[in-house]
Amino acid sequence: MAVSGLGVGGAAAGTIEFWTLFSGPDGEAIDALVKDFNATAGQEAGVEVKLLIIPWDDFNTKLSVAMASRKAPALTVVNSDQVPVYANQGALDPFTSEELAAAGIEEEDYVPAAWQAGAFNGEQYGVPISIFPRSIYYNKALFEEAGLDPEAPPTNKAELMAAAEALSGLGDDVTGLFFQLTGSGTFRNFYSIYWQYEDSIYNADLTAVSDTFAATATKVLTDLKAFTDAGVTPTRDIGADANKLFAQNKIGIAVMQITDLPVYQAAARDLGLEYGIAGFPTFGDQPAVFALAHEFLIPRGTSPEARQDALTFIKWIGENGVEWAKTGKVSPQYSVIESEAYRALPEQSIVTEAIDTAHFPPSLVTQPAVDRVVQQALEEFFSGRSTIEQTVARMADGINAAL
Repeated sequence: MAVSGLGVGGAAAGTIEFWTLFSGPDGEAIDALVKDFNATAGQEAGVEVKLLIIPWDDFNTKLSVAMASRKAPALTVVNSDQVPVYANQGALDPFTSEELAAAGIEEEDYVPAAWQAGAFNGEQYGVPISIFPRSIYYNKALFEEAGLDPEAPPTNKAELMAAAEALSGLGDDVTGLFFQLTGSGTFRNFYSIYWQYEDSIYNADLTAVSDTFAATATKVLTDLKAFTDAGVTPTRDIGADANKLFAQNKIGIAVMQITDLPVYQAAARDLGLEYGIAGFPTFGDQPAVFALAHEFLIPRGTSPEARQDALTFIKWIGENGVEWAKTGKVSPQYSVIESEAYRALPEQSIVTEAIDTAHFPPSLVTQPAVDRVVQQALEEFFSGRSTIEQTVARMADGINAAL
């Protein structure tokens, strides 16, 4: 425990500032956990965590400015695709194996892909708190009405098409299948299917797209276009209303992610929604699904004492991973996943079954820029402004330029 001096952000000794992008149900949950820690384990260890919730849209900008001006908090959490960005800026100090061991944090307890998502250039900068892969939610009441088994969600492309057609056939403005036509969901779905055909969009040294990128990307877009051509998906963006329409029994299947779970649970409680959750269907040759992790980071310049205090909190959060998972997360820790309390969470357990097939983007500084290229190309494609061939070419050229 720190006994004198100030942390990098000017906090009093024994007090660590913790900035987070979590809001809504996530924000309420992390606030409750922080208060619990401060009243129990934190009090025993002489550590107090001061939480600051920053809106998602402003988070990375404010954190970058704070890091550059040496006014960063002692602890923060980011999406794993941002770890290489901050590490490359020199804004972080890596964790040492000695301090992790002293804190009781063991790499072997973590899902390998989630742990590696916190690494960059051979150094470990992040400790994962949660994983959020893509998944599908399906409306059990509509399944029954369409003559589908409400306990047998689609597991592959053919089953997904058949279910979407049956659901759309109900009429009454029911949409069989929803997937996002704008926003980050576009590239996350694209990668999920792409990785089912090919392990990487890049060549071996990550300097350009793979030699077979065009052929594989064409397969993915052809798969997605088949659903729009069949008239079972929206042709306009309804992303902002998708959860509401699902709760109103107007969407049969929605491709979303585990973090949306609290919305569906609330609709089940308040509106009587009957829903199920399932892993991302297999379109290609092998199961795969896009995932990111939330990673704890300690900014550069944090004192050794404050680092130790932060690791005390990180360790405690891991030990209370079931409570965090309840907000719609997959735990990255085997000690949590294998616990009876976690196995009693039905939705999390279902999604966790596919965790070995989860793919994380490579640890590239340019990955967020690549994602923007893919997203913009897909948004043009879904709006009907570009053909498959034009979209694939735009992606390839844009990705190569970003790299």
